Amino acid sequence: MDFTETFTKEKHTACGIEQGYRFHRPECGDDGRLHPLVLFLHGAGERGDDNELQLRIGIGTALEDPESPLHDSYIIAPQVPSEGQWVDWPWRGGLYDTKTVAETPYLAAAAELVRETIEKYPIDKNSVLLMGISMGGFGSWDALYRHRDIFCGAFICCGGTDPSTAPYIADKVIFTYHGDIDETVSPAGTRAMAEALKKAGAEHFTYREYAGMGHWTWDRAYAEYDDIKALFAELAKRK
Repeated sequence: MDFTETFTKEKHTACGIEQGYRFHRPECGDDGRLHPLVLFLHGAGERGDDNELQLRIGIGTALEDPESPLHDSYIIAPQVPSEGQWVDWPWRGGLYDTKTVAETPYLAAAAELVRETIEKYPIDKNSVLLMGISMGGFGSWDALYRHRDIFCGAFICCGGTDPSTAPYIADKVIFTYHGDIDETVSPAGTRAMAEALKKAGAEHFTYREYAGMGHWTWDRAYAEYDDIKALFAELAKRK
């Protein structure tokens, strides 16, 4: 099944930009329950203005699991234009400083869309999370810190980050993945964040480093169905 067909095409204006995004509603419909909300941030190869490429890889693999909690979640998948980035920083080194690198309008607009969606739909505010790959991994770490009042957890593949933010997000539920020979985004940032979160006393943090794997970790990570279910299950306990 092509799961992109379950996402409608939408547009949203905030922070001075118009942003195309895809929107998935729970398959169970309006059943009176509160549902999780996921913000999926794509990688550099899916940039553009077609409002389609952002679903080409990543989250679709997770949706192949018929028991995935994603099916009963609201999912927002915005798209960055060809010249844009979720975090305006060269990604190769895997590290940056949130004190000197400002939030981009693309990420700020996506966060504003999440806030508006929470107010408009029956969303479980304890189950609002991020999923991102590569460039979107940078964005996921960045949003988890800058908008920690709304995001409760994250599922992040091969992204870069600022380990100094660890004390501020140590209470979040985080699963993150990186290949140990990734030459596109160095695993240095993820490794440093893993150590920083340990020092900060994080109790719900999992880091899986895939031996012998380069940059394409999302194919394997999004097939870690049990991890995705564990992430949602832990968030559900926080009601």
